[in-house]
Amino acid sequence: MLNNAAYRYINGVLEEAFVESDISLNELLAVSDNVQLADKNMASFVSGGPCLNMLLWGEKGSGKSTLLRLLALKYAPAGLVTIEFIDETPGAIYGLYKIIRENSNKKFLLFFDDISFKDGDTAYRRFKSAIEGGIESKPANVIFAATSNRRHIVSASSSDTGDIYDRDEASEQTSLQARFGLSIGFYPLNKNDYLEIVKMYLQKYNISMIDGWEKMAESYAIDRGGRSGRLAKQFAAYLYLTIQ
Repeated sequence: MLNNAAYRYINGVLEEAFVESDISLNELLAVSDNVQLADKNMASFVSGGPCLNMLLWGEKGSGKSTLLRLLALKYAPAGLVTIEFIDETPGAIYGLYKIIRENSNKKFLLFFDDISFKDGDTAYRRFKSAIEGGIESKPANVIFAATSNRRHIVSASSSDTGDIYDRDEASEQTSLQARFGLSIGFYPLNKNDYLEIVKMYLQKYNISMIDGWEKMAESYAIDRGGRSGRLAKQFAAYLYLTIQ
């Protein structure tokens, strides 16, 4: 019996995972539409309604993994078990399917973090088959969620040359994308949204908003490659360390 809210699956073994977060779903600012859509999908899944596998893609540090972590926490009391799948052994997922089928009273969120495949990497075929397409279908009590920094998790290099093999390869790559019926994009933050997130963290942690904090926050983000929710949180900690 699986009584924990979360596990990781590696080397054919389920290990307990501890899930926590210092923010709530309504504190994921600037991505509220994404939160609402993913939350509605999970609520429908847990209640036995129609649902879709989810691909959360976009900017680093934009809240993709955090959103899934918060959904895992929200729906754990309703019987949801979240499993992070990090075993790349071919066929490993079918061992996990067996465990899932033996716990038919539970609902499972199978989580693939930060996936992408380079040109020429045929491992995506195994991944595609594991998700949906082998002789053994995925259990009815499981839904998949994946995060990626890229919208297209396989970067297609084949051009429209008319060559049948190029077309077949492009079709293979597209079919993997199609396994995720719900694709949710996380886009770069504009300056106002970024500063609102910084402000939220400053207030949350009772950090003084000194004169010029907005300019400091913007410079902090630019120096580190661009605005994100992760950098907003880091700046709040940075400001605390430098002004206290």
